[in-house]
Amino acid sequence: MSFAIISMPILTGSAGILIVILEGLQHLFQFQNNWTSYRSTCENLKHEKYLWLAKSGPYLDVENPNAVLADRVESLISQEHAKWIAGQEKVAQVKK
Repeated sequence: MSFAIISMPILTGSAGILIVILEGLQHLFQFQNNWTSYRSTCENLKHEKYLWLAKSGPYLDVENPNAVLADRVESLISQEHAKWIAGQEKVAQVKK
């Protein structure tokens, strides 16, 4: 019985320390913001895929729909990369 009583405060304190460390890492690396941004880009890429497969929207009356798809996908990826860079610069400023 005495072991359980002694170990409970240690267990509780250890759990608290672990939570603080994990929250600090999450805040530092912005996992939630990155995931939200990545999901948005993923959904936009899926949307482009379905438009391309259906030959609708910007792919309706073009000579080379593959080239249009490549341009639009590259644009989405470039936007995602720019957002990531901006986020990393923001994190670097917070660290200073």
